[in-house]
Amino acid sequence: MELNQRLWMLELLVYWEGKVNTTPLRKVFGLSRQSVSTLIGRYLDQFPASLEYHPVEKAYLRTTHFVPHYINQTLDEYLDWMNFGKLPTSLLSSQDPTQYRIQPLSRYVSPDIIRPIIKAVKNKTAIDCQYLSVSSGEAQERLIYPHSFVKAANRWHIRAYCELRQQYLDFVLSRFQQVDYDGAEAQMTIGQDAAWHTQVELILAPDFRLNAAQKKVLEKDYGMQQGQLSITTRAALVKYTLDEWQIKTKFVEADPQAQQLICVNYADIKQWFYD
Repeated sequence: MELNQRLWMLELLVYWEGKVNTTPLRKVFGLSRQSVSTLIGRYLDQFPASLEYHPVEKAYLRTTHFVPHYINQTLDEYLDWMNFGKLPTSLLSSQDPTQYRIQPLSRYVSPDIIRPIIKAVKNKTAIDCQYLSVSSGEAQERLIYPHSFVKAANRWHIRAYCELRQQYLDFVLSRFQQVDYDGAEAQMTIGQDAAWHTQVELILAPDFRLNAAQKKVLEKDYGMQQGQLSITTRAALVKYTLDEWQIKTKFVEADPQAQQLICVNYADIKQWFYD
């Protein structure tokens, strides 16, 4: 299994970062430089011409012949490793599973778009991009300073300071048409993002129109205390959090059984809603 994990990580880095050298594999697996070189050689034996060594980069870069075999090519997979060091425990599917999960539809994000964003996040620098505007339906050129990835509503966003709008915004990754690494040092960083650092309490409760028995069911479902459930989130993520719980804020479902939960302290948190 460990060999497959090593090959998986090698391929993960090549796919999302465009290159790989011995350093990350040595750190994660405690390998010698020679062992990593042997591993890369083994990968090339399996998939010839998929990687090419570049002396200037001091790394193996992907070629046009590169095709992933060990990774699933989702951004979740890469970010889980980058942020939490998560490695696959098994690359094989169970022949007789005892659990089933309905998988949401995947939203494709090109690694060509992601690579300069990842570099800018790590280096705290800018990217030049063309971003599709929902209002106009056309791509706008922007200079942004990204600092954090956010997943909500089954799609990835990047939180960034936008020079055009002069504020921190969330950009849907699938809406970037082109991204180029700029390299300008960020003046507006994660440290100045007040909404990111502000903690907000959301107080949820069963819809008041439900009868007592129906409320008890929901209280048990969500482990409520005294008929309420308290959730703490970042101010920048208030709307996303309520959307994930399918809690309507602009209107209330006509059928309380469809609405189920309401936000009790909406008046206290509405300042953090985006348009």
